[in-house]
Amino acid sequence: MPERNSYKGVVFAGGGSRCFWQAGFWQTAGPALHLTPSAVVAVSAGASTACHIFSGEIEAAMEYYQAAHARRARYDPPGRNPFLPDPTGLRVYREALESVLEGEPFQRLKQGPDLRIFMSRPPAWAKSALGVGLGYLGYSLDKSMGDPVHHRYARKLGFQPMVGHASQCATVRELVDLVVASSCLPPMVPWCSWNGCKVVDGGILDNAPLEALEPGETPALVLLTRRYPSHELRNHPGVTYAQPSKELAISKWEKANPNLVRESYEQGLRDGELFARRGAEALY
Repeated sequence: MPERNSYKGVVFAGGGSRCFWQAGFWQTAGPALHLTPSAVVAVSAGASTACHIFSGEIEAAMEYYQAAHARRARYDPPGRNPFLPDPTGLRVYREALESVLEGEPFQRLKQGPDLRIFMSRPPAWAKSALGVGLGYLGYSLDKSMGDPVHHRYARKLGFQPMVGHASQCATVRELVDLVVASSCLPPMVPWCSWNGCKVVDGGILDNAPLEALEPGETPALVLLTRRYPSHELRNHPGVTYAQPSKELAISKWEKANPNLVRESYEQGLRDGELFARRGAEALY
């Protein structure tokens, strides 16, 4: 069983709309275990979730996303190709952060744990949609053939890690730019830059980037967004992996079903309670 306040570091994995599960999980496990990490690493949509959590605005964010999904359900064609450019989805993603973080929530976030947002910096030859596609192919190979939790193929292709700190963002807009950069997958999301470097979705390099934690920032809790074989998650000294207790009904690309948004969040609430009572094994 997890000990109260035992995790110094927390990692929020990416996963698109599956990250709503993380929000629910934290809402129950966080208070039950008095979780107050000093360092948080987050990638892709997990970075957005972490911002909402540590600004204290999870409920407001969930209300926004459900309303946005309901609006989009009225006109979004079924079977839309998720790999096509999606300016509406990007606008919703940005506005979900901008609308709830302005003012005191932004200050709470900056005064909380050190939130590090993880990105991938592509090699010179890969700074095109084709290059990103090859990086995503490496990500897919990792899931099917290599280590499904922590990736390695994109690194072999020359992709490098890059980290931005939420505490160093002077404005909400700058923070939102950082989160979007961590989620950038051209052509769906136009090319992004951070500190003068082209960057893409950090999940291409590692979808659960423990490497951005310092050696003294363990024990660490990693919040995944999809299920993995239990043997991949056991026997990692200093690291606890929490995953959904069953496969989430929502897909990572879902943008037009408010019911699945709420269902994923509520499964996270239940799984967080289960984790607080019985530990990670109860979710495997």
